[in-house]
Amino acid sequence: MTYSNHHYQPNSDRRAASSRHALKRAQSRGIDRAALPLVLEYGQREHDNQGGVRYLMTAASLATLRRAVGHTKQVEALAGVYAVVSADGATLVTAGHRHF
Repeated sequence: MTYSNHHYQPNSDRRAASSRHALKRAQSRGIDRAALPLVLEYGQREHDNQGGVRYLMTAASLATLRRAVGHTKQVEALAGVYAVVSADGATLVTAGHRHF
């Protein structure tokens, strides 16, 4: 599965390296590894109170993503997905689904 849109302009050129743990958790939780950069780019940023930063795909962040890439099943599958990045932003620590 590839996500692309020639109109997409990232807000940041900084990419977090994925830890082995994060990739394993994403796979076990059914989160497409190719979607993780979208979560980091469009997700709502909040501190996780454990020294990291969580990016959560909220309704507002999904709406922004839809405007950039359109309505797709892959975009809808990102509802409630989160990714946690280390405080320095260098490492993707884990990923999962937020249960409401």
